[in-house]
Amino acid sequence: MSIKIRHPTLLLAGTLFAALAGCNGSGSDATMNLAVTDTPVDGAQSVVVAFTGVDLMGPNGQQSFAFSTEQQIDLLKQQGTNSASLLAGVTIPAGNYQWIRLDIDAANSYIITSTGAKYPLSIPSSSQTGLKLVSGFTVAQGDVADFVIDFNLRQSITLSNSGGITTYILNPALRLINMQQVGTVSGTVSSSLGIGGTLITATTCSPAVYVYPGTVTILDGFNVSVSGGTAPLTSATVSLNNTSGSYGYTVGFLAPGTYTLAVSCAANDTAGATSLAFSATQAATVTANTTTTVNF
Repeated sequence: MSIKIRHPTLLLAGTLFAALAGCNGSGSDATMNLAVTDTPVDGAQSVVVAFTGVDLMGPNGQQSFAFSTEQQIDLLKQQGTNSASLLAGVTIPAGNYQWIRLDIDAANSYIITSTGAKYPLSIPSSSQTGLKLVSGFTVAQGDVADFVIDFNLRQSITLSNSGGITTYILNPALRLINMQQVGTVSGTVSSSLGIGGTLITATTCSPAVYVYPGTVTILDGFNVSVSGGTAPLTSATVSLNNTSGSYGYTVGFLAPGTYTLAVSCAANDTAGATSLAFSATQAATVTANTTTTVNF
């Protein structure tokens, strides 16, 4: 089994069902890969989570994989199609699984802000229950289960100044992704693109491409909701390529299907805001093991 961590977002709620073909009970052994990735967050240089192990609840009860050395992973480095491996090539029984749990050492987890200041990263309940994805999946006999857990940081980190002590709180939203059934969307963004009258190159804009499932006309942010709006599935930072001089983005780990994409100044997607400006939307059709190009 391989477990990877990818950075596009910290997402604990959502559709966590993933199936690999056909097994309804226990059987011969299989192999599983698990990784983590992340959707980006603005205003931070690093978001480091310390992982101590992985637990599975499956056909033979709980199976635990404790790491001999704690793995401190910077989720902000796991963007686009990047991911960090937690487990690789471990043997697990074939059959039905009820949940996956990531064991966390909150005491060694932290965030470094854009100013270089380091603060504790509080992860509620992590010391008692870890980070649990409580939906099922099936692993077939002799098959390789290859999953990525997507952390949506843009949605999941809040700031607390309780008692005069600055602490960042991580309430992760997690998305379990079947790597045998994913594609990628990538493209460029014009430097002259304006969002609500603000160029993406302005210091007040942290441009990001938001991704919505299906065909969507009214767009929500991660922290901004409007009447009749649809919440984003994930997002990707728009970054300057210093070699080519162009702005680009990559959204990895998307299930096959139709999506709606739009660019926004993500720095304005804050709790308490009542509106969020977007570019004109673009449609994208994702197929497995393929990169779809969408330019703005």
